[in-house]
Amino acid sequence: MHFSVQIRPQWDKSSGTVSALDLTLKTDRPVKAGEDLAARILTIVNIPFCPMEPASFSDEAGEIPVEARKGGAEMSFIHREFYRALRDTVGETVIRYRITPRVQPEGYRSSPYFDLVAEKGGVLGTGTTFLLHPPVLSEEADFSLRWDLSGLPEGSRGVWSLGTGDCEKRLTVSDILFSAYMAGQVKAIEEGKAGFYWFGETPFPAEACAGEITRLFNYMSKLFRDKGGDYRVFTRRNHFPGGGGTALTRSYIYAYGEGDAVTVEELQSLLAHEMVHNWPTLRDDPPGAGTWYVEGSAEYYSTLIPLEMGICSPRRTADIINEKAGSYYENPMQGLDNLELGKRYWTDRRCQRLPYARGILYLSNLDAEIRRRTAGQKTLLDIELALLQLESPTAEDFLRIGSEIAGFDLRPGYEDMCAGKLPPPDPDAFGGKFRVVPCKVKLNNAQHRADRELLDEESDGYRWEV
Repeated sequence: MHFSVQIRPQWDKSSGTVSALDLTLKTDRPVKAGEDLAARILTIVNIPFCPMEPASFSDEAGEIPVEARKGGAEMSFIHREFYRALRDTVGETVIRYRITPRVQPEGYRSSPYFDLVAEKGGVLGTGTTFLLHPPVLSEEADFSLRWDLSGLPEGSRGVWSLGTGDCEKRLTVSDILFSAYMAGQVKAIEEGKAGFYWFGETPFPAEACAGEITRLFNYMSKLFRDKGGDYRVFTRRNHFPGGGGTALTRSYIYAYGEGDAVTVEELQSLLAHEMVHNWPTLRDDPPGAGTWYVEGSAEYYSTLIPLEMGICSPRRTADIINEKAGSYYENPMQGLDNLELGKRYWTDRRCQRLPYARGILYLSNLDAEIRRRTAGQKTLLDIELALLQLESPTAEDFLRIGSEIAGFDLRPGYEDMCAGKLPPPDPDAFGGKFRVVPCKVKLNNAQHRADRELLDEESDGYRWEV
């Protein structure tokens, strides 16, 4: 199947940004009467599709009459609308429509950053909230992206997660949607396979951050035996306090809030986590079955790699471990099992944070135990690399391969972890470079990590010290 997208941004001089996107989509995918011709995501994690003018559907025989229908929930957080063809298509199908960037409601403070939003200088977002698409997300397509920048100021650029300017790639429909699209007066630093992109002025030194990103990505790509491909970080300004980010296809959207004071070290820690997401994976079906591994691996390696590279001091690393792993003991949801956390993941941020901390604690302990039992001949990384050879590894693959590599049965400790039962931190974890100190911590009931809503109830906890 061929699927092409042409994006023609429109510029508003008074606001100094992109005001609309005119889109022309083409596909040679044949459709019979009564079959779905195209789809769009109505909401993804409660984020709506961009405001859209009515789309036109045509082919070599003229207009294609369509009928819209709403589908059921997919992956628990995606709701789509499907356009059913009322006649057989003839030749190439062409879809044309216009969208305007989303205007976030008053008081909005949320992520992930899937929505297409404008700021002074241009527009940035993912395909999930502005692209109509072939209806089967797992179907592969020969995808071509074309930018018509004739309506933008001179020097403007169009950048995509997987390339700059016009591009052609073979991808799944899902990969096309879950990638970033940026257009306007883009500023950039591009070195080797890594690129960093932003609009206007940032509250951090973009050039210095780009240098760290390049070093980190090159180091990690060798560690995980990356098979090639670029990596891009897209930056956007939130219209509300606070920031964060969203991992996408070979890319990441980083957002900073109004008035945020962002340091290179803070950004480095965040981006290191997101870069790791290019590699370790575990099927998350049902939700919660793999989150602990995917997020725990990202937390673990993003903590150790900067230390190994010498770009993060032991004292700063101890602070990072206390923030990441130590937060587990102050979370009032720590007794919930992984599948229950998965059910509440998108509705309760306490449940959203917990798999990160549970994962790094379990994996750091596991690495220490493997090293002891194999006299340093094997590590957690050996398991991670073996799983990367599989198309879509499952928890059972992790147990089978992990037990073979480690030389002992991983299942008992794994099942305890899944049930919300973790042993004390291993003193040899994190390379044995830190002292583990028991302590008492107040439970924090706040929804956002940066906020404090302390309860009277205390929990047994731990701190890591140099």
